[in-house]
Amino acid sequence: MESTPEQTAEGCALVRVLASVLHRLVCANAGVAVSDPGQVTKFHALKAPGIGIFQYLERIHKYASCSNECFILALIYIDRLIQQNNFLLTELNVHRVVITAILLA
Repeated sequence: MESTPEQTAEGCALVRVLASVLHRLVCANAGVAVSDPGQVTKFHALKAPGIGIFQYLERIHKYASCSNECFILALIYIDRLIQQNNFLLTELNVHRVVITAILLA
């Protein structure tokens, strides 16, 4: 099913907002992660990926054919992870957390 230009524009806007929210979270946690890195999980990479979160979300939006609702649900899942598990979102884990949340959504 092909999406209309309006749906594509809405999806791009949603991706920009989601990327902005995630980027702000990662930046806010950067200072905390230096002094207290927290628990290392399966989501943590050894080094930060070469692609930024905005470009990563754009690629997912373009190639995975996810609905706009999927991205909103992914943000809700990430918020719940942070709130209920005291999870620290950093540049080392944000990409893996995002793709997992999108797949679950």
